[in-house]
Amino acid sequence: MIMASSPGTLSIDGKDYVVLPKADYLRLVGKTASAKLEDARGALREVYGDRLRRAREHAGLTQTQLAGRLHVTQSMISAAEAGRARVSARYLARVLKACGLPKDWVG
Repeated sequence: MIMASSPGTLSIDGKDYVVLPKADYLRLVGKTASAKLEDARGALREVYGDRLRRAREHAGLTQTQLAGRLHVTQSMISAAEAGRARVSARYLARVLKACGLPKDWVG
């Protein structure tokens, strides 16, 4: 679950993160503006992917079975679980429903 716990912070699966502009972060760690940082979207895809896989496994479904319930391809399920595909909160809710789990399930 992702939720804003207060201005400037973000809570993802019970872990708190500080959110600040990239320029401020770079200044704090002594790096130049051209330094590359891990894209937060990639980290979120990993978190969602892990949650999707755990939900599917908890329901005892294969990727192919879940794909059939969602009317998507097995490769879409695989990409989402591996963090290679963009996944919306709406998609996550559809997966949880297809697995017979509540929206707030964190497994």
